[in-house]
Amino acid sequence: MHMWTRHWLHLPLAMLVALGITGAAAEAEAEATAAEAEATEAEVEATEAEAAAVQDDAAPNSGMLGFSAGVDFVSDYYFRGIIQETGGFIAQPFLDASMSLGPVSITAGTWNSLHSVGDDGFVNEGAPQIYYESDFYAGLGIAAGDMVGIDLTYTAYMSPRGSWGTTKEVALGLSFDTFAAPYATFAFEAAGGADGGPNEGSYVEIGFEPGVPLEDAPVSLSFPVTFAASMSNYFEYQNDMGVWSDGAGGFFSIGASLGVPLPVPEEYGSWDLAVGVNALMFSESVKILNGEDKGAKVIGLFGISLGY
Repeated sequence: MHMWTRHWLHLPLAMLVALGITGAAAEAEAEATAAEAEATEAEVEATEAEAAAVQDDAAPNSGMLGFSAGVDFVSDYYFRGIIQETGGFIAQPFLDASMSLGPVSITAGTWNSLHSVGDDGFVNEGAPQIYYESDFYAGLGIAAGDMVGIDLTYTAYMSPRGSWGTTKEVALGLSFDTFAAPYATFAFEAAGGADGGPNEGSYVEIGFEPGVPLEDAPVSLSFPVTFAASMSNYFEYQNDMGVWSDGAGGFFSIGASLGVPLPVPEEYGSWDLAVGVNALMFSESVKILNGEDKGAKVIGLFGISLGY
């Protein structure tokens, strides 16, 4: 056999051996690549799980306890249609805490009104003139199904600088979680009176606050409407003879409110700005009680709040 013939016969065998070695190497390389891909996938999953855990830790409070705080700045202060202050600088800070136990919630807090206009004739010792009002309230709320809320609230209205004596009140509230967000409040004075009259009064307020859906907009827009009246002796006033009369009237109000969420990280709670305007229209008895001839008043509001 010639040399070239032996070479020709041995060539296919060499090629098969070479191909077998190459195939084994390729298979080993594929297995290594698959193992590396699995390791990479496991690492990605671990990273995602760690990120999810961090995100859960940084998520807003979803537990049993809740807190809120904020301050509003208003152009004028009328409490349920009764004049309190129409001049100077008015700031109204508040602090609120709540605990949820299933359908039941317990709430307590304080609401204050600070005025730059003093009241020299009614200043208590140690109380700054700016400290016009400090209210304490505590309440119990019950969710009756998915749409109805019932709450009972005790409130003590106090004036640290002594502009009036303490008024104590118990109020029953009803609210409905619908588009119009209707609510009703029935308040009963247990001591003192918001109108400064000789009798404890009772008050009813019915309102709505429909919201306007704004697609792809981070802001919220609503239009609060309120109807309020005296059930008994709430808007008492003195006539020219100095005799107190039971003002059976009340007031009507309508406004617009814009809420703007602030770009604060979720772990620091939910921050919001609020801008609003409200128009009050008074009955004759409330106009007499306030000592004003105007039948309407427009009030502006700007506030910032934190919820957690």
